[in-house]
Amino acid sequence: MHKKFYLIPFFVLVFFSCTTTQVEQTKRPDFPQKNLNIVICGDIMCHTQNFKTKDFNDIWKGIRDVTLNSDLTIANLEAPVCDDRPFENYPTFNMQSSYPQAAIDAGINVMTVANNHTNDQGEDGIISTAAWMKEIQEKYKDSKRPVYMNGLKTDVSTKQKASKSPVSYNYFTVKDYKVLFFGITQILNTQNYNERINYFPHTEKGKAALLEQVKLLREKNPCDVFILAIHADEPEYILDIFKERRDFYLELLDAGVDVLWANHPHVPKPVEFIKNKDKKAPDKVILYSTGNTISGQRHKPNYENPRAIREYTGDGFLISLSIAKDKKGLSITGSYTDYITTFVDENRSFVIKIIGKEFYDYLDEKNLVNWKNYLIEREKALNEIKEITTCR
Repeated sequence: MHKKFYLIPFFVLVFFSCTTTQVEQTKRPDFPQKNLNIVICGDIMCHTQNFKTKDFNDIWKGIRDVTLNSDLTIANLEAPVCDDRPFENYPTFNMQSSYPQAAIDAGINVMTVANNHTNDQGEDGIISTAAWMKEIQEKYKDSKRPVYMNGLKTDVSTKQKASKSPVSYNYFTVKDYKVLFFGITQILNTQNYNERINYFPHTEKGKAALLEQVKLLREKNPCDVFILAIHADEPEYILDIFKERRDFYLELLDAGVDVLWANHPHVPKPVEFIKNKDKKAPDKVILYSTGNTISGQRHKPNYENPRAIREYTGDGFLISLSIAKDKKGLSITGSYTDYITTFVDENRSFVIKIIGKEFYDYLDEKNLVNWKNYLIEREKALNEIKEITTCR
């Protein structure tokens, strides 16, 4: 379990009109059960190292206490799901359904499948993924923890139907909160079959279309919380926030989004809470990137240089948010960040661990000095990626 800050990093000073700072928090809070309590993960990837893991459930054991202890736990599934094809590594990914099923069993119950790898397996891959999504949502719809997914058009069966088909989204009620969840991508590795995907390219025309779509969805689906997952067309492995990107995200908030979660860079970035000057708590949040939740990108830690930029691909954030509503509207009354890392265990399985005392004690017990020293430096690096509160 890890620390929470609201501080101002140097590279964003020019943007912000006012700031607030909160004291460090080292103990996980007990969020009120009446609130809508959500956890936002990052990218669920499946490299060769991941699909060779003997039991996919082992991947998630280290964070199940977080991912299952929420009303909603959200992630980006970064590969098609095709059971009639083998697992496939970069550059054209494929997962068999046993891999994301382990994530669902661990509590991931809200997913976007819209990203630059959505069409890696071509037309058949998109149709197969859509069929799997439909099957999973039907399977869990009457359970205690329903599963919600979108990112493909509502009908992908043929090109003609897909080109006229509306975007997909999820509109549902949790406790007494009406939630709208919408996942889109601004980037595709190829343009093949883009008519089947919630795709809004990062062009002036594409941005305008996304803004209009957000306004339309909010108008047609009155909700307490609008969550937008956006697979961003921006450089990978860059820690900075770009002003042009932030400006567009603020436009999306003004158009009706409450929680904007960006992904794609594969490294964690700052979280910005946005507060109306007249309110005590923030009412909007931008997550610029929560990094990878699981991947094989850091398959061999660089013990000599733990701060090398590619080392960030092995770490990520789990952002816990507690959301309340009253007559004045939405408030984000609590937040907490866990730092997570992909650990390679004695079986060469790639598993997720929370960076903290419990894991350090385990490393001491196993005499894994290199891993412990490496993660101490990684924790320091992650601690420099600040959380920010700004006023508008």
